Amino acid sequence: MRTRDLYNRLRYSLIIKGILHTIAMNMPHDKLSVHFYRLRGTKIGKNVGINQGVFLEEARPDLITIHDNAQLGYGVLIATHDSSKHLLNPKKPIEHGRVTIGRNAFVGQGAIILPNVTIGDFAVVGAGAVVTKNVPPRTVVAGVPAKQIGIITSKGEIVIRKSK
Repeated sequence: MRTRDLYNRLRYSLIIKGILHTIAMNMPHDKLSVHFYRLRGTKIGKNVGINQGVFLEEARPDLITIHDNAQLGYGVLIATHDSSKHLLNPKKPIEHGRVTIGRNAFVGQGAIILPNVTIGDFAVVGAGAVVTKNVPPRTVVAGVPAKQIGIITSKGEIVIRKSK
């Protein structure tokens, strides 16, 4: 295959992925947006709710896994790459990392999930949180950076720690 043909094929692929991404982000119905995110390569389980405005990594959507019954609030951003170190020192590579959202997890509106993060089963991420580290199962996190503020009981009740 000639270099020009390879370039055109790659460019066409990126254009299609970009169009699918734009459609998925702006779908008014989560079942349709899930379908378009899957076409881009994101692994998404059953009964997953994805609200409008959710940004699932443009460059490497294949590094994202969202398990059954998870819910993503409006405007959630999930990143699978970090180029900050590369920008400071071009000899360092751009880092890529998987993001996994567990079963029955909830990610609140406007939360940001960074690369190499796993949100555990039945965990809750508060609105606007910036998640830089793994969230254990049945844990409630909030803030910037996200910190544990509570737990989810085996009965499904949220218990928030009182502030000191």
